[in-house]
Amino acid sequence: MDFNVLWYDVVSSTNEECLKLVADKSPQGCVVAARYQTDGRGQRGNVWESDSGQNLTFSILLRPIQVEVQRQFMLSKVAALAVCDWLSAYVTKSKVSIKWPNDVYVGNGKIAGILIENSFSTSTLDVSVIGIGVNVNQTYFVDLPNPISLALETGIVFNVETSLMELLECFKSRYEQLLNKQYSQLDADYFNLLYRKDTYCEYKAQGQVFRARIVGVKSTGELELQSVDGKVQSFAFKEISFVI
Repeated sequence: MDFNVLWYDVVSSTNEECLKLVADKSPQGCVVAARYQTDGRGQRGNVWESDSGQNLTFSILLRPIQVEVQRQFMLSKVAALAVCDWLSAYVTKSKVSIKWPNDVYVGNGKIAGILIENSFSTSTLDVSVIGIGVNVNQTYFVDLPNPISLALETGIVFNVETSLMELLECFKSRYEQLLNKQYSQLDADYFNLLYRKDTYCEYKAQGQVFRARIVGVKSTGELELQSVDGKVQSFAFKEISFVI
C-alpha cells in the first residue's frame, strides 16, 4: 500500500475530511494530516487538544475488504501497535504501552489516541477511517489529566512531517500482518503491551470501583478482567473505565 499524504494547515477534524474522500471514491492509502484541528475528536466524545503545528493529527483511509466485520477490532490493534512501534524507536526510559482499547501511554501519561470509524454492508468491511493523534512537540497542556509528549519524554524536538512518514511505515507493516492473516502475532503483541496487565488495579463499572487484573481481550474487543476473588467478567467499551 502506497500512501498519498494531503497536508492541511487547518481542518475541523481529519476524520471528517477523510470521510469526504470516501464519498469521492478516493483509493486506500490517502492520508489527511493537519497542523491544526478546530474540532479534533477523541474517544468517548472527548475533544483532542493539540497546539498548532506541534503534534501529529492525521487520518488514514482504508478499504479493508479482506477483513471480516467480526474481526474489525484488529484494526484497533494494528493502529495502536504501529504507534507503539514508532514511539519505541525513541522512548528508552519509560514503558510504551496500550491502554485498552487503543490509547497509547508512555509510563503513566497518555501520548496518543485513536478514533476508528468503520462502514460495511456485507460480512467484510468496506471502509475504515483511522484517526490518530500523537503528542509530539507540545510541552504544555490545559485540560488533559495525564498528558505526555515525545518532546517532554526525550528532550528532542521532532520534525512532524518526517515523523508522520516514519509512523506510516510502521502502520504499513502492521496492516500487512492483518492482510496476511497473522492474527495470532497481532493478538500476542497487543496483549503483551497492555497497560497495567500484570497487576491488580482499580477499575470503575456501574458506579462501583473494584480491583482486578487484565486476563484477556476477546476477538470482538471486550476487556476480560479477573477480580481479586477470582471472578472473570467481560466489559465492552464505555462499560468500564480505568481509575488513574
